Amino acid sequence: MRNLNIRATGNAIVKALILIEIVKRRVGDLHQINKIDSTEITDEYEPQQEGLEKTTQKRRVTCLDCNLSKDPLDTTDIGYQEPT
Repeated sequence: MRNLNIRATGNAIVKALILIEIVKRRVGDLHQINKIDSTEITDEYEPQQEGLEKTTQKRRVTCLDCNLSKDPLDTTDIGYQEPT
């Protein structure tokens, strides 16, 4: 495998960053591109009592997308990190 894509949202971003650093140290010589974005998630809740309507709630969460590769990546990308 030459590429690894790691994607995380919300509180899982911290754990994804730890995983990225572990992979980089164990494998070595990995090019990296990070992208940070936000997305809207709609939660739908069913009422516990009959006769009530469903409740929906929208919220925005932060997303991290990290691409690790043995092959060279786009060095002009703003999130590019060269191998150490």
